[in-house]
Amino acid sequence: MGLGGRMATTVAVVAAVAAALVGMLLYSTTQPRLVQEVDTDLQRVASALLAPTNGEPGAAASIDLENLTAAEASAYSVQVLGPAGEITATTPGGDLPVTGAAVAVATGQQPASLNTVDDPDTGTQLRILTVPTDDGAIQVAQSMTAVNAILTDLGRATVIVVVLVAAGGAVVGWLMSFGVTQRVRRLTTAAEQVGTSGRLDAAVPVTGKDEAGRLGRAFDRMLTSLADSQREQRRLVEDAGHELRTPLTSLRTNVDVLLRHDDLDPELRAQLLADLDRDLIELVTLVEEVAAVAADPLAESDVKPLKLADVARSAADRCGRRTHRPIVLTADGSTVLADATSMERAISNMIDNALKFDPSDESIEVVIHDGTVTVSDRGPGITDDQADAVFQRFHRSAEARQLPGSGLGLAIVAKVAHDHGGTVFARSRSGGGAEVGFSLPLV
Repeated sequence: MGLGGRMATTVAVVAAVAAALVGMLLYSTTQPRLVQEVDTDLQRVASALLAPTNGEPGAAASIDLENLTAAEASAYSVQVLGPAGEITATTPGGDLPVTGAAVAVATGQQPASLNTVDDPDTGTQLRILTVPTDDGAIQVAQSMTAVNAILTDLGRATVIVVVLVAAGGAVVGWLMSFGVTQRVRRLTTAAEQVGTSGRLDAAVPVTGKDEAGRLGRAFDRMLTSLADSQREQRRLVEDAGHELRTPLTSLRTNVDVLLRHDDLDPELRAQLLADLDRDLIELVTLVEEVAAVAADPLAESDVKPLKLADVARSAADRCGRRTHRPIVLTADGSTVLADATSMERAISNMIDNALKFDPSDESIEVVIHDGTVTVSDRGPGITDDQADAVFQRFHRSAEARQLPGSGLGLAIVAKVAHDHGGTVFARSRSGGGAEVGFSLPLV
């Protein structure tokens, strides 16, 4: 059964149970009230028959059943019992059943009795009131046929109402679920299209403020994110392929020259080998940086509270030993929630970028303050229109095209910062040079 059918069934069952409970409550309150009305009428007739005549209490011999009105005679049956419980008089229509309780009343063993008895002659139920007299008892009875008919009609009406309410509940439940299930069906169709075709541009219902609407909007955002990620991956592969062509072409050319010419001049041969070594280093660096950009740095990382000064000092020492350039670190106790390896790589990339663009022998400055890491150099600086572009993949300014590098260093910095909930910035430095850095939330 589908969602719409289940919702319609649920509403129908709830409505039917509610209607049945109301009907049962109505039946349980109506039945005693109807019986009580019958009992009251029996008491009234019995009191009238036993009313004193000529100032003396009525006795069994003085009860004249012919004094009953026509209406009372047609509605009630009256019977007089003697002191031993024998029938001494009765209204036309047959004797009433004499139970043991009635005999007990006639013999003075019981004050009165009121019960419902099945009449064996007519097969109907009788409500019989037996009250004592001076020398026996008098019985007043009324048929319960009318009461039972009313209760039967009430039960039948309750059943009809339950059926109608259940049907109406099913219709209402189906109408309520129609809008929801329609959007769910469309969402299911979109998901199936994505699964079979791989296309991420499927039409997704995003209307409504209920859970189905929220689900549709969340699914639409997921497809948009997947499409963006797919485009980024495709662009990364295209850009990486383009960047890899240069070192690969150079490698192939130099290897081809070495294979074709065994009698090369030693100096030329050494130059070719140096070019091969440079191209291999550039190729390995490029592959590593492409892998770093494509991977999720937090997927298998150890994210924990980390002092930025510790990883910055490690990165600065390593870069200083490699380049023999002074790197000055000024840091406070900023602590962030991050992965040490990713942070050290990002800071190393910013220092390498500063070293590449600053050909002077002046120191590179690394400042850490309130969760912000800033690397400053004395190079050509960064123009305003390049401030955002420097963090794009494979971006290389006109000044950087003659310098080594892949254009992925600062892109890795931006990715690491964003994956840790931070932001990046690049700007010109007062007095010349550039400032590149990122900011992370403190813990």
